[in-house]
Amino acid sequence: MKGSKTLSAMLAATLLATQGCERHEERIFHMIRCTMAASIEKQNDSVIAKSWEITGLYMRENGIKKNPAALTAIAANIRDEIMGPPNSSWDERDARVTEIVNSEFCTAYLNLLQPK
Repeated sequence: MKGSKTLSAMLAATLLATQGCERHEERIFHMIRCTMAASIEKQNDSVIAKSWEITGLYMRENGIKKNPAALTAIAANIRDEIMGPPNSSWDERDARVTEIVNSEFCTAYLNLLQPK
């Protein structure tokens, strides 16, 4: 099992390197953003769980330490992006989720995490 986790982390790192993310912080943001949007869109639960796992592995393998407050702030920013202004309709929110999930990064990232 450890081998598959390492392979998945390596594949994710390779994908991230090719998706225009230049810094670790930016990569982590996009990984979390994609995971949150996919979970709202009700993607496969195993893919969502694997994405959280890969994000943690990526952070550990790159020596990135985030305290819970920093991770909460990242998630809050993404939540605010997805939810939009207070008067946004559910259709507008769903459109933002779809836009994130269908982005080049997120599409490639989620496809990488699909069960084989």
